[in-house]
Amino acid sequence: MNRDYIEAEQGVPGAAGSVWLSSNAEEYPTLDGDQVADVVVVGGGITGALVARKLSGGGRHVILLDRRRIASGTTGHSTAKVTALHGDSWRALVGEIEEDDVRSWASANLAAVDELATIAGSLGVECGLRRVRAFLVAGDDAASAAFDEQLAALVSAGLPATATTAPDPFGRPAAAIAEQALIDPGAFVVAVVAALGSNAEVFESSPVRSLDRVGDGWRAMSDHGSVSAPVAIMADHFPVHDTGGFFTRLFPYAHYALEIAPREIMPDGMWIQVGGEELTLRPTSDARGTWIASGHRGVRVASVDDEREVYASLSASVARLLGECDVIRHWSAHDHETPDGLPFIGEAPLGRNLFMAAGYAGWGMTKSVVASSIIADAVEGRVHPLAETVSPSRVPGTNSAGSLVGENATVGRAFIAGHLTSRRDKAHEGSVAGGTCTHLGCETKWNTAEGTVDCPCHGSRYGRHGDVIYGPASRDIES
Repeated sequence: MNRDYIEAEQGVPGAAGSVWLSSNAEEYPTLDGDQVADVVVVGGGITGALVARKLSGGGRHVILLDRRRIASGTTGHSTAKVTALHGDSWRALVGEIEEDDVRSWASANLAAVDELATIAGSLGVECGLRRVRAFLVAGDDAASAAFDEQLAALVSAGLPATATTAPDPFGRPAAAIAEQALIDPGAFVVAVVAALGSNAEVFESSPVRSLDRVGDGWRAMSDHGSVSAPVAIMADHFPVHDTGGFFTRLFPYAHYALEIAPREIMPDGMWIQVGGEELTLRPTSDARGTWIASGHRGVRVASVDDEREVYASLSASVARLLGECDVIRHWSAHDHETPDGLPFIGEAPLGRNLFMAAGYAGWGMTKSVVASSIIADAVEGRVHPLAETVSPSRVPGTNSAGSLVGENATVGRAFIAGHLTSRRDKAHEGSVAGGTCTHLGCETKWNTAEGTVDCPCHGSRYGRHGDVIYGPASRDIES
C-alpha cells in the first residue's frame, strides 16, 4: 500500500502528495488472527506512536493498529509546526475558558515542544528537527491596528511572546516565541515506532471496523483478525467507537498546503498570519530551500464544488505575498475543530478504560504530546493536571452554543441537499463518488483536486474505490 493516498489530478500545480511521505519506509505486517495485549492502540499517527512509546516503555504489552501505513494520515500531511503559538486561537480561548485553565493548557503545549525535541534527539535518526522562532504576524492594516490585542492574549495565556516588527515580505507587527521547532513528522513517527522495542507489536493495513466491549475489556475487530485488551486507546483521528455523539462536536476541516520555491530568500522561522492572506509558512528544511505554505483557516470538508479552486486561491495568496513561486507539491490534511477550541482527550464517555484523543484543530504536533501524557497517566492510575480541562465528558459552555448550532445546521443542509440531488449529478466515472457514506448515510462527492471521495456531513474520506481513509466511517463503500 502506498504511503500517500492523494492522487494526481489535472489542473492542480505540482506533484500530488505530501513531501513527508515521498520516500519509502519500513513496512509492518497485516494483523492476521486473534491477538491479546495489555493495551490496543488504534491509529499509527503521532498520538498513537507517542502513547504506545510511553506505555510499552512502562512494561505494558501494546499492539498498535493502523488502517493504512504508519504516519500516513493527518500526521504525514501536517505542515508540522511544533509550536505553542497556535495562530490566533489563544485570543478566543482567553474569552472562552477560565484563565487558570488557559495558562495550564498553554504551559503544557510549550513544554510539549521541548519534549518532542528531546524524543527526536534521542532516536538517533534524522527527522528534520530544527529549533526556530515562531511568529504571529499581522496580515493587513486592520490586523495591524488590532495587533496589541493578539499580543495581550498571548501574554495573558502565559506564553513568552515578545513584540517585534516582521521583516519583508511581511513588514508588519508581529509576536515571536523563541525555541519552537520544525520537524519531518513522517520520519519522526516512523522512527518512534521503529524504536518501540519488544513490548510492542505493530500492524499496518489493518483497519479497525469495530471496537466493542467484551467482558471487562475491549476487542478491536479488523478484516483478518482481532486484538483483545483491557485498555483501548482511540488515536485514530475520529473515535472509531463513538460513545459521546462526537460526530456532532467534531467539525471536519481540510487544510491545504503547497511546497513552494520562493524566488527570494525568506526570513527564517515559522510565520502565521492573522488577517490579510492568512497564510502560514515554514521552511521544508532550510530557509534557503523550499517552503511549505498553507491556509491558516481550514475549508470545511467537501463544501466546495471544485477543490482545484482552493489550491488556485492558495497559490494566488502566496503570489500576492511573495511574488511568483514555483509549486513543487500539493496536499491537504483533514483536522477537526471543537465547540470551545479545546480537544477531547481522556477516557471516553460511558467507556471505562476506553480512551480517545481528537479535535486538534490543526495544531497536533504539540497537542499530541500533551494527549499522550494525559492518556498514559490515566492508564497508569494517575490524574494529569489537565485531565478535567480537556475531558471528553466535559459539558460545553454557553459560549459554545453558536458553533454547535451552526456546524450541525451545515450538516443538516448537506444531508438534505445530498438526498434531493440526483446521485448521477455527483457520480464520477471510475469511483464510488455519489454513493452513500457508511457512517450516517450522507451522499459523498468527488474531490476534483486529490482523487478521493469525501463526505460533506462529518468528513469521512474514501479512496476512489471506496476504501476508508478517514473516519468517522469505519466501513468501506462497496463498489
